Amino acid sequence: MEVLEKYPVQLDNAYLRSRTITCHWELVRPADYTHNFVIPPDLTQSMQPAVTNTRSEKNKPGDLDESVKKQGLALEVVASIDPKMWKFSGQIVGALTGFYAVKAKGKSWFQDRKWLEQDWRKIDSDVDIFAIETNSAEISADSVRDRHQAMANEVIAKFTSSRLRTEFVTLSGGGIISFEHIAGSLCRGWLNDSPIDFCLDTIGAAVGNYIGLSSLSWALGWPRTPKSRLADIKLIVCARQIQGSPARLQAVRDLYVHPVNIRANHWGFIIACLKYDKAQQKLRVHTYMYEPLIDDDYHEEMETVWDGIAKVEGGEERKEREGLRGLVERWHEELMPESLLVMDRIEWVEVSQQPDFACCGIMVVAQVHNYLTENLERQQYQVTKNDVRVMRLRMLWTIMCYSQERVMSDSDTASTSQIRQQLLDQL
Repeated sequence: MEVLEKYPVQLDNAYLRSRTITCHWELVRPADYTHNFVIPPDLTQSMQPAVTNTRSEKNKPGDLDESVKKQGLALEVVASIDPKMWKFSGQIVGALTGFYAVKAKGKSWFQDRKWLEQDWRKIDSDVDIFAIETNSAEISADSVRDRHQAMANEVIAKFTSSRLRTEFVTLSGGGIISFEHIAGSLCRGWLNDSPIDFCLDTIGAAVGNYIGLSSLSWALGWPRTPKSRLADIKLIVCARQIQGSPARLQAVRDLYVHPVNIRANHWGFIIACLKYDKAQQKLRVHTYMYEPLIDDDYHEEMETVWDGIAKVEGGEERKEREGLRGLVERWHEELMPESLLVMDRIEWVEVSQQPDFACCGIMVVAQVHNYLTENLERQQYQVTKNDVRVMRLRMLWTIMCYSQERVMSDSDTASTSQIRQQLLDQL
Protein backbone atom coordinates (compact mmCIF):
# COMPACT_ATOMS: atom_id res chain seq x y z
CA MET A 1 0.00 0.00 0.00
CA GLU A 2 2.87 2.38 0.76
CA VAL A 3 4.21 2.02 -2.77
CA LEU A 4 0.75 2.51 -4.31
CA GLU A 5 0.10 5.65 -2.26
CA LYS A 6 3.39 7.19 -3.43
CA TYR A 7 2.69 6.65 -7.11
CA PRO A 8 2.43 10.02 -8.97
CA VAL A 9 -0.93 11.14 -10.33
CA GLN A 10 -1.37 13.18 -13.51
CA LEU A 11 -4.41 14.68 -15.33
CA ASP A 12 -6.11 15.71 -12.11
CA ASN A 13 -7.26 19.02 -13.64
CA ALA A 14 -10.97 19.59 -13.01
CA TYR A 15 -11.69 20.73 -16.58
CA LEU A 16 -10.75 17.31 -17.97
CA ARG A 17 -13.86 15.76 -16.39
CA SER A 18 -16.03 17.56 -18.95
CA ARG A 19 -14.07 16.43 -22.00
CA THR A 20 -15.00 13.48 -24.19
CA ILE A 21 -12.66 10.51 -24.25
CA THR A 22 -11.70 9.54 -27.80
CA CYS A 23 -10.36 6.16 -28.88
CA HIS A 24 -8.94 4.89 -32.15
CA TRP A 25 -6.78 2.07 -33.51
CA GLU A 26 -3.12 2.85 -34.01
CA LEU A 27 0.02 1.00 -35.07
CA VAL A 28 2.29 1.11 -32.01
CA ARG A 29 5.21 -0.56 -30.28
CA PRO A 30 4.57 -2.25 -26.89
CA ALA A 31 6.16 0.62 -24.93
CA ASP A 32 4.26 3.39 -26.76
CA TYR A 33 1.73 5.36 -24.72
CA THR A 34 2.64 3.60 -21.47
CA HIS A 35 3.57 5.82 -18.53
CA ASN A 36 5.12 5.67 -15.07
CA PHE A 37 2.26 7.56 -13.48
CA VAL A 38 -1.46 6.99 -12.92
CA ILE A 39 -4.50 9.12 -13.65
CA PRO A 40 -7.40 9.76 -11.23
CA PRO A 41 -9.73 6.79 -10.64
CA ASP A 42 -12.80 8.52 -12.10
CA LEU A 43 -10.98 9.15 -15.40
CA THR A 44 -9.78 5.53 -15.40
CA GLN A 45 -13.37 4.34 -14.91
CA SER A 46 -14.48 6.45 -17.88
CA MET A 47 -11.58 5.44 -20.09
CA GLN A 48 -11.89 1.67 -19.61
CA PRO A 49 -15.39 1.26 -21.16
CA ALA A 50 -14.40 3.59 -24.02
CA VAL A 51 -11.46 1.30 -24.83
CA THR A 52 -13.61 -1.81 -24.45
CA ASN A 53 -16.30 -0.43 -26.78
CA THR A 54 -13.73 0.48 -29.44
CA ARG A 55 -12.29 -3.02 -29.34
CA SER A 56 -15.75 -4.55 -29.74
CA GLU A 57 -16.66 -2.46 -32.76
CA LYS A 58 -16.42 -3.99 -36.23
CA ASN A 59 -14.13 -1.34 -37.70
CA LYS A 60 -10.91 -2.91 -36.40
CA PRO A 61 -8.18 -2.78 -39.09
CA GLY A 62 -7.23 -6.01 -40.83
CA ASP A 63 -4.37 -8.28 -39.84
CA LEU A 64 -0.86 -6.91 -40.16
CA ASP A 65 1.71 -8.22 -42.63
CA GLU A 66 4.43 -10.39 -41.20
CA SER A 67 7.01 -7.80 -42.24
CA VAL A 68 5.29 -5.22 -40.03
CA LYS A 69 5.07 -7.61 -37.09
CA LYS A 70 8.78 -8.34 -37.33
CA GLN A 71 9.44 -4.66 -36.69
CA GLY A 72 7.78 -5.02 -33.28
CA LEU A 73 4.63 -3.16 -34.29
CA ALA A 74 1.09 -4.12 -33.32
CA LEU A 75 -2.42 -2.72 -33.58
CA GLU A 76 -3.66 -1.25 -30.31
CA VAL A 77 -6.52 0.95 -29.16
CA VAL A 78 -5.23 4.34 -28.05
CA ALA A 79 -7.27 6.64 -25.81
CA SER A 80 -6.91 10.36 -25.13
CA ILE A 81 -8.76 13.07 -23.22
CA ASP A 82 -6.97 16.11 -24.60
CA PRO A 83 -5.00 15.83 -27.88
CA LYS A 84 -2.43 18.23 -26.41
CA MET A 85 -1.72 15.83 -23.55
CA TRP A 86 -0.67 12.21 -23.15
CA LYS A 87 -2.23 9.34 -24.99
CA PHE A 88 -2.85 5.97 -23.32
CA SER A 89 -2.69 2.52 -24.84
CA GLY A 90 -5.49 0.10 -24.12
CA GLN A 91 -2.99 -2.04 -22.27
CA ILE A 92 -2.05 0.73 -19.83
CA VAL A 93 -5.72 1.56 -19.27
CA GLY A 94 -6.27 -2.05 -18.22
CA ALA A 95 -3.27 -1.81 -15.91
CA LEU A 96 -4.67 1.38 -14.35
CA THR A 97 -7.96 -0.40 -13.67
CA GLY A 98 -6.05 -3.18 -11.94
CA PHE A 99 -3.99 -0.64 -10.01
CA TYR A 100 -7.06 0.91 -8.42
CA ALA A 101 -8.67 -2.48 -7.80
CA VAL A 102 -5.61 -3.56 -5.79
CA LYS A 103 -5.52 -0.21 -4.01
CA ALA A 104 -9.20 -0.52 -3.05
CA LYS A 105 -8.58 -4.05 -1.84
CA GLY A 106 -5.73 -2.77 0.31
CA LYS A 107 -7.97 -0.17 1.94
CA SER A 108 -10.56 -2.86 2.58
CA TRP A 109 -7.86 -4.96 4.24
CA PHE A 110 -7.13 -2.21 6.77
CA GLN A 111 -10.86 -1.70 7.44
CA ASP A 112 -11.30 -5.44 7.93
CA ARG A 113 -8.39 -5.49 10.39
CA LYS A 114 -10.02 -2.71 12.37
CA TRP A 115 -13.31 -4.67 12.42
CA LEU A 116 -11.52 -7.80 13.62
CA GLU A 117 -9.76 -5.87 16.39
CA GLN A 118 -13.01 -5.01 18.20
CA ASP A 119 -13.39 -6.47 21.70
CA TRP A 120 -15.28 -9.70 21.06
CA ARG A 121 -15.54 -10.42 24.77
CA LYS A 122 -18.10 -7.61 25.02
CA ILE A 123 -20.38 -8.98 22.27
CA ASP A 124 -23.23 -11.11 23.55
CA SER A 125 -24.58 -13.58 21.03
CA ASP A 126 -26.18 -17.00 21.09
CA VAL A 127 -25.69 -18.59 17.67
CA ASP A 128 -25.07 -22.18 16.64
CA ILE A 129 -23.46 -21.84 13.22
CA PHE A 130 -20.14 -23.74 13.03
CA ALA A 131 -20.22 -24.35 16.79
CA ILE A 132 -18.53 -27.75 16.40
CA GLU A 133 -15.92 -26.55 13.92
CA THR A 134 -14.99 -23.53 16.07
CA ASN A 135 -14.93 -25.50 19.36
CA SER A 136 -17.60 -23.25 20.84
CA ALA A 137 -20.32 -25.86 21.45
CA GLU A 138 -21.59 -26.75 24.91
CA ILE A 139 -19.46 -24.24 26.82
CA SER A 140 -20.45 -21.30 29.04
CA ALA A 141 -21.34 -17.88 27.64
CA ASP A 142 -18.13 -16.38 29.04
CA SER A 143 -16.08 -19.16 27.44
CA VAL A 144 -17.83 -18.58 24.11
CA ARG A 145 -16.90 -14.89 24.18
CA ASP A 146 -13.30 -15.75 25.06
CA ARG A 147 -13.30 -18.25 22.20
CA HIS A 148 -14.56 -15.58 19.81
CA GLN A 149 -11.70 -13.29 20.87
CA ALA A 150 -9.18 -16.07 20.28
CA MET A 151 -10.73 -16.78 16.87
CA ALA A 152 -10.48 -13.11 15.90
CA ASN A 153 -6.79 -13.10 16.83
CA GLU A 154 -6.20 -16.22 14.71
CA VAL A 155 -7.96 -14.65 11.73
CA ILE A 156 -5.90 -11.46 12.15
CA ALA A 157 -2.76 -13.61 11.96
CA LYS A 158 -4.06 -15.13 8.72
CA PHE A 159 -4.81 -11.65 7.34
CA THR A 160 -1.23 -10.65 8.08
CA SER A 161 0.38 -13.66 6.39
CA SER A 162 -1.98 -14.16 3.42
CA ARG A 163 -1.44 -12.70 -0.05
CA LEU A 164 -4.40 -11.85 -2.25
CA ARG A 165 -3.76 -15.00 -4.29
CA THR A 166 -3.54 -17.28 -1.26
CA GLU A 167 -6.26 -19.93 -1.56
CA PHE A 168 -8.24 -21.79 1.09
CA VAL A 169 -9.76 -25.18 0.33
CA THR A 170 -12.43 -27.01 2.32
CA LEU A 171 -11.27 -30.17 4.09
CA SER A 172 -13.43 -32.20 1.70
CA GLY A 173 -11.74 -30.55 -1.28
CA GLY A 174 -15.09 -29.47 -2.73
CA GLY A 175 -14.85 -25.73 -2.03
CA ILE A 176 -12.16 -23.15 -2.71
CA ILE A 177 -11.81 -19.40 -2.22
CA SER A 178 -8.93 -16.95 -2.59
CA PHE A 179 -8.04 -14.32 -0.02
CA GLU A 180 -8.86 -11.74 -2.69
CA HIS A 181 -12.53 -12.74 -2.34
CA ILE A 182 -12.39 -12.66 1.46
CA ALA A 183 -10.91 -9.20 2.07
CA GLY A 184 -13.53 -6.47 1.84
CA SER A 185 -16.43 -8.91 1.87
CA LEU A 186 -16.82 -11.31 4.77
CA CYS A 187 -16.10 -8.84 7.57
CA ARG A 188 -18.39 -6.02 6.53
CA GLY A 189 -19.71 -6.37 2.99
CA TRP A 190 -22.20 -8.34 0.92
CA LEU A 191 -21.38 -11.93 0.05
CA ASN A 192 -21.01 -13.40 -3.41
CA ASP A 193 -21.28 -17.09 -4.13
CA SER A 194 -17.64 -17.94 -3.25
CA PRO A 195 -17.83 -17.75 0.58
CA ILE A 196 -21.39 -19.10 0.57
CA ASP A 197 -20.41 -22.14 -1.51
CA PHE A 198 -17.37 -22.68 0.70
CA CYS A 199 -19.42 -22.65 3.90
CA LEU A 200 -22.15 -24.89 2.47
CA ASP A 201 -19.53 -27.41 1.38
CA THR A 202 -18.07 -27.38 4.91
CA ILE A 203 -21.51 -27.85 6.47
CA GLY A 204 -22.39 -30.63 4.05
CA ALA A 205 -19.14 -32.50 4.65
CA ALA A 206 -19.79 -32.44 8.40
CA VAL A 207 -23.34 -33.75 7.97
CA GLY A 208 -22.50 -36.62 5.65
CA ASN A 209 -22.44 -37.69 2.01
CA TYR A 210 -23.43 -35.02 -0.51
CA ILE A 211 -23.30 -34.17 -4.21
CA GLY A 212 -21.96 -30.79 -5.38
CA LEU A 213 -23.33 -29.26 -8.58
CA SER A 214 -22.31 -26.19 -10.56
CA SER A 215 -23.46 -22.75 -9.42
CA LEU A 216 -24.62 -22.13 -13.00
CA SER A 217 -27.11 -25.02 -13.00
CA TRP A 218 -30.18 -22.79 -13.25
CA ALA A 219 -28.69 -20.69 -16.03
CA LEU A 220 -27.05 -23.47 -18.04
CA GLY A 221 -29.21 -26.46 -17.18
CA TRP A 222 -29.28 -29.06 -14.44
CA PRO A 223 -26.81 -31.95 -14.60
CA ARG A 224 -27.44 -35.53 -15.54
CA THR A 225 -29.46 -37.64 -13.17
CA PRO A 226 -27.44 -38.51 -10.03
CA LYS A 227 -26.80 -42.21 -9.43
CA SER A 228 -28.14 -42.15 -5.86
CA ARG A 229 -31.79 -43.10 -5.43
CA LEU A 230 -34.14 -40.38 -4.21
CA ALA A 231 -35.26 -42.77 -1.47
CA ASP A 232 -31.81 -42.29 0.08
CA ILE A 233 -32.21 -38.49 0.20
CA LYS A 234 -34.20 -36.61 2.84
CA LEU A 235 -33.83 -32.96 1.90
CA ILE A 236 -33.04 -30.92 -1.20
CA VAL A 237 -31.83 -27.40 -0.34
CA CYS A 238 -31.59 -24.89 -3.16
CA ALA A 239 -30.14 -21.55 -2.01
CA ARG A 240 -30.10 -18.90 -4.74
CA GLN A 241 -29.11 -15.26 -5.35
CA ILE A 242 -32.39 -14.02 -6.76
CA GLN A 243 -32.43 -12.42 -10.22
CA GLY A 244 -28.76 -13.02 -10.81
CA SER A 245 -26.34 -15.83 -11.54
CA PRO A 246 -27.49 -18.88 -9.58
CA ALA A 247 -24.87 -20.18 -7.24
CA ARG A 248 -24.10 -23.79 -6.44
CA LEU A 249 -26.45 -26.74 -6.14
CA GLN A 250 -25.36 -29.35 -3.67
CA ALA A 251 -26.98 -32.47 -2.31
CA VAL A 252 -25.91 -33.12 1.24
CA ARG A 253 -26.94 -36.66 2.17
CA ASP A 254 -30.41 -35.52 3.13
CA LEU A 255 -30.51 -32.32 1.06
CA TYR A 256 -29.48 -30.43 -2.04
CA VAL A 257 -27.97 -26.98 -1.43
CA HIS A 258 -28.25 -24.41 -4.24
CA PRO A 259 -27.58 -20.77 -3.15
CA VAL A 260 -29.99 -18.45 -4.97
CA ASN A 261 -29.12 -14.86 -5.94
CA ILE A 262 -32.53 -13.18 -6.03
CA ARG A 263 -31.87 -9.58 -6.96
CA ALA A 264 -29.04 -7.11 -6.39
CA ASN A 265 -27.00 -9.58 -4.31
CA HIS A 266 -30.04 -10.75 -2.36
CA TRP A 267 -29.89 -14.43 -1.41
CA GLY A 268 -32.51 -17.04 -0.63
CA PHE A 269 -32.80 -20.80 -0.65
CA ILE A 270 -35.18 -23.61 -1.52
CA ILE A 271 -35.42 -26.72 0.63
CA ALA A 272 -37.24 -29.80 -0.61
CA CYS A 273 -37.91 -32.32 2.16
CA LEU A 274 -38.11 -35.89 0.81
CA LYS A 275 -39.91 -38.65 2.71
CA TYR A 276 -40.07 -42.16 1.29
CA ASP A 277 -42.69 -44.66 2.49
CA LYS A 278 -41.23 -48.03 1.56
CA ALA A 279 -44.39 -49.96 2.40
CA GLN A 280 -46.55 -47.80 0.10
CA GLN A 281 -43.70 -47.08 -2.35
CA LYS A 282 -44.53 -43.39 -2.14
CA LEU A 283 -42.03 -40.51 -2.25
CA ARG A 284 -43.39 -37.21 -0.90
CA VAL A 285 -41.62 -33.91 -1.60
CA HIS A 286 -42.42 -30.93 0.62
CA THR A 287 -40.78 -27.69 -0.55
CA TYR A 288 -39.73 -24.84 1.75
CA MET A 289 -38.59 -21.46 0.41
CA TYR A 290 -36.80 -18.74 2.35
CA GLU A 291 -35.37 -15.30 1.72
CA PRO A 292 -34.16 -13.25 4.72
CA LEU A 293 -36.20 -10.08 4.08
CA ILE A 294 -39.45 -12.09 4.27
CA ASP A 295 -40.80 -10.07 1.32
CA ASP A 296 -43.53 -11.40 -0.98
CA ASP A 297 -41.98 -9.51 -3.92
CA TYR A 298 -39.31 -12.20 -4.22
CA HIS A 299 -41.70 -15.16 -4.28
CA GLU A 300 -42.26 -15.34 -8.01
CA GLU A 301 -38.54 -15.42 -8.87
CA MET A 302 -37.80 -18.07 -6.25
CA GLU A 303 -40.71 -20.24 -7.37
CA THR A 304 -39.56 -19.98 -10.98
CA VAL A 305 -36.27 -21.62 -10.02
CA TRP A 306 -38.28 -24.52 -8.59
CA ASP A 307 -40.98 -24.80 -11.26
CA GLY A 308 -38.90 -23.82 -14.29
CA ILE A 309 -40.15 -21.90 -17.31
CA ALA A 310 -42.72 -23.47 -19.63
CA LYS A 311 -42.23 -23.14 -23.37
CA VAL A 312 -45.70 -21.68 -23.84
CA GLU A 313 -47.72 -19.81 -21.21
CA GLY A 314 -50.80 -17.71 -21.84
CA GLY A 315 -50.32 -18.09 -25.58
CA GLU A 316 -46.84 -16.58 -25.38
CA GLU A 317 -43.86 -18.66 -26.48
CA ARG A 318 -40.81 -18.42 -24.23
CA LYS A 319 -37.40 -20.03 -23.85
CA GLU A 320 -38.06 -23.22 -21.95
CA ARG A 321 -35.95 -23.90 -18.86
CA GLU A 322 -36.05 -26.83 -16.48
CA GLY A 323 -36.46 -26.00 -12.80
CA LEU A 324 -35.18 -27.86 -9.77
CA ARG A 325 -38.53 -29.63 -9.61
CA GLY A 326 -37.88 -30.95 -13.11
CA LEU A 327 -34.56 -32.38 -11.95
CA VAL A 328 -36.32 -34.18 -9.07
CA GLU A 329 -39.01 -35.55 -11.41
CA ARG A 330 -36.41 -36.68 -13.95
CA TRP A 331 -34.34 -38.26 -11.21
CA HIS A 332 -37.40 -40.08 -9.87
CA GLU A 333 -38.51 -41.28 -13.29
CA GLU A 334 -35.12 -42.77 -14.16
CA LEU A 335 -34.25 -44.46 -10.84
CA MET A 336 -37.56 -45.04 -9.02
CA PRO A 337 -40.28 -45.37 -11.70
CA GLU A 338 -42.07 -48.04 -9.65
CA SER A 339 -42.86 -45.57 -6.84
CA LEU A 340 -45.42 -42.76 -6.66
CA LEU A 341 -44.05 -39.20 -6.57
CA VAL A 342 -46.20 -36.70 -4.60
CA MET A 343 -45.38 -32.98 -4.67
CA ASP A 344 -46.79 -30.87 -1.83
CA ARG A 345 -47.52 -27.16 -2.20
CA ILE A 346 -44.66 -24.74 -1.56
CA GLU A 347 -44.39 -23.49 2.02
CA TRP A 348 -42.66 -20.15 2.61
CA VAL A 349 -40.51 -19.86 5.75
CA GLU A 350 -41.37 -16.63 7.59
CA VAL A 351 -38.41 -16.60 10.06
CA SER A 352 -35.70 -15.62 10.70
CA GLN A 353 -35.88 -12.10 9.31
CA GLN A 354 -32.56 -10.36 8.84
CA PRO A 355 -31.91 -7.22 10.92
CA ASP A 356 -31.77 -3.88 9.08
CA PHE A 357 -28.64 -3.47 6.93
CA ALA A 358 -27.52 -7.01 7.77
CA CYS A 359 -26.21 -9.45 5.18
CA CYS A 360 -28.69 -11.85 3.60
CA GLY A 361 -25.89 -14.23 2.57
CA ILE A 362 -24.94 -14.69 6.24
CA MET A 363 -28.58 -15.43 7.08
CA VAL A 364 -28.85 -18.02 4.30
CA VAL A 365 -25.73 -19.88 5.43
CA ALA A 366 -26.99 -19.86 9.03
CA GLN A 367 -30.42 -21.21 8.07
CA VAL A 368 -28.92 -23.90 5.84
CA HIS A 369 -26.77 -24.90 8.82
CA ASN A 370 -29.90 -25.08 10.99
CA TYR A 371 -31.68 -27.33 8.51
CA LEU A 372 -28.75 -29.61 7.80
CA THR A 373 -28.09 -30.11 11.49
CA GLU A 374 -31.86 -30.42 12.13
CA ASN A 375 -31.74 -27.66 14.75
CA LEU A 376 -35.46 -26.88 14.96
CA GLU A 377 -35.01 -24.25 17.68
CA ARG A 378 -32.58 -22.21 15.59
CA GLN A 379 -34.84 -22.38 12.55
CA GLN A 380 -37.23 -20.11 14.47
CA TYR A 381 -34.56 -17.96 16.14
CA GLN A 382 -34.80 -14.17 15.83
CA VAL A 383 -31.34 -13.01 14.76
CA THR A 384 -29.82 -9.79 16.16
CA LYS A 385 -27.12 -7.55 14.70
CA ASN A 386 -24.66 -8.95 17.25
CA ASP A 387 -25.55 -12.43 16.03
CA VAL A 388 -24.72 -11.40 12.46
CA ARG A 389 -21.33 -10.07 13.57
CA VAL A 390 -20.52 -13.32 15.33
CA MET A 391 -21.74 -15.34 12.33
CA ARG A 392 -19.36 -13.39 10.11
CA LEU A 393 -16.49 -14.09 12.49
CA ARG A 394 -17.25 -17.80 12.64
CA MET A 395 -17.53 -18.02 8.86
CA LEU A 396 -14.20 -16.19 8.51
CA TRP A 397 -12.48 -18.49 10.98
CA THR A 398 -13.95 -21.59 9.34
CA ILE A 399 -12.79 -20.48 5.90
CA MET A 400 -9.29 -19.38 6.90
CA CYS A 401 -8.46 -21.65 9.84
CA TYR A 402 -10.64 -24.77 9.41
CA SER A 403 -9.35 -25.47 5.90
CA GLN A 404 -6.30 -26.29 3.81
CA GLU A 405 -4.20 -23.30 2.78
CA ARG A 406 -2.54 -23.05 -0.62
CA VAL A 407 0.20 -20.44 -0.79
CA MET A 408 1.35 -18.74 -3.97
CA SER A 409 3.67 -20.72 -6.20
CA ASP A 410 7.36 -19.83 -6.24
CA SER A 411 7.04 -18.42 -9.76
CA ASP A 412 4.10 -16.17 -8.76
CA THR A 413 6.00 -15.02 -5.66
CA ALA A 414 9.03 -14.18 -7.77
CA SER A 415 6.89 -12.28 -10.30
CA THR A 416 5.24 -10.31 -7.49
CA SER A 417 8.61 -9.31 -6.05
CA GLN A 418 9.82 -8.31 -9.52
CA ILE A 419 6.76 -6.11 -10.13
CA ARG A 420 7.19 -4.45 -6.74
CA GLN A 421 10.83 -3.68 -7.53
CA GLN A 422 9.87 -2.23 -10.91
CA LEU A 423 7.36 0.06 -9.20
CA LEU A 424 10.00 1.21 -6.73
CA ASP A 425 12.49 1.82 -9.51
CA GLN A 426 9.99 3.99 -11.40
CA LEU A 427 9.30 6.03 -8.30
